[in-house]
Formats: sequence, C-alpha cells, structure tokens
Amino acid sequence: MASKRRRRSPAFTVLGLVLIPTAVAAALAAAHTLFSLAASVTYFSAGFGAVLFAHMVGVLRGERAYVFAHELTHAAAAWFQGGKVLAFVVKADSGHVDLSKMNAFIALAPYWIPLYALATVGVYRLAIWSGPWPKQEEFFLAAMGGALAFHFAHTARALWSTHQSDLDHLGITLSLSLIALLNAGVLLGALKCLFPQAVSVSNSLRWVMSVTKTFWGALASGVGDVLRATAT
Repeated sequence: MASKRRRRSPAFTVLGLVLIPTAVAAALAAAHTLFSLAASVTYFSAGFGAVLFAHMVGVLRGERAYVFAHELTHAAAAWFQGGKVLAFVVKADSGHVDLSKMNAFIALAPYWIPLYALATVGVYRLAIWSGPWPKQEEFFLAAMGGALAFHFAHTARALWSTHQSDLDHLGITLSLSLIALLNAGVLLGALKCLFPQAVSVSNSLRWVMSVTKTFWGALASGVGDVLRATAT
C-alpha cells in the first residue's frame, strides 16, 4: 500500500531505539514459549512446522493469499476507524488499497494481526455449532499452527525482502520495534488461549521486564564508567 512520505519527529526514532531491547526480549520469550511447548502440543506443532518448512523451501509460498490478507487487513483496520476503501487491488506478488484515512494503526495492522488465524477460529466456532465431527480439536490446532506460521513467515519475508512504505508512517525503527513487540504478544496470547494450563504469560512478562532492566542498567553503568574515565 502506498503512503505519502512525511517529515517525522526525531522522537519516533528515539522511541524506536528505546524499545529495541524490550522488543528483542519479548520476541525471545515468545519463541522460547513456543519451542518449549513443541513436544507436548503435537498437532499445533505439526501444522506450524509444516507450513514454515514449506515456505522456507518454496514448496508452498501462497503469495497471492498473503497479499490478499495484507490488503484486507489494511481495509478492515480503516473500516474499524470509520474510513472508506476507495480501491482494492491484489496481484500475484503485490497489491494496494486506497483508503480515505491513514494512521499508524491502519498502516501496521497487517504486520501483526494474523488474519487467517482469526478466520480459523471463526470457522472452528461455526463447525462446533454445526455439530461434532471426528478430531475437530486436533484439526483446529493444526490449522491454527499453520495459520500463525503463515503469518510470521510472510511478515518476516515482506519486511526483509523489500522496503515497505507502510513503515514510513512511524519510521522504520519505531515500526519494526512495535511489530516485534506486537507479534510477540500475539503469539504469547494465542498460545495462552490454546494451552492455558501450559503457558504462563506473567512469567514471560517478568522475564522481559528483567532483561530490559538489566540491559539499561548495564548500559547506564558502562556510560558512567566511560564518563568518569574521561573526566580524570
């Protein structure tokens, strides 16, 4: 989606830099939680691993499906805030949506909202209401794992391979920090909802806060040592 370049306050870049340690810690906490569960949540892990592997080796990229979800999420975010969709274009490997309004939430929404995972939840609820069917929970967990892997893999590839004009709204530094934080929160939240007894969000949050505090404490101590050394 195209966006007009604008002058941004340097505070956006400063805030993005400040958030980097917390964003990295949050991503590590979410990844650790995922991998620690892998052996005990077989169907979810199978779905997640299969889609991630297929994406990495190029067997099943699903570019058009990702582009569709990406642009639709932009549109849905605009609708949610009272905006209008003026044009919606999806091609094999690119697309764009013209909107009547734009802000940071709309610009970054596709990078942290896993649309297909939300759709999977909706389909599962409809299936439950329609009546029981064999291994419905197992199929749901596998589909959720696959949908989340699809989101994370394509988001990472999109951010790595090309410049995304969506990031111009807040600047690359702040946008990437927020995207990392939000995706970590999405993954932790999803795992907590799917496996409530096995996941402790509070422990993850405490670890992230501890790492952040340690980083800034060490940095402040190092800067203090340098200043004292130069003053003598």
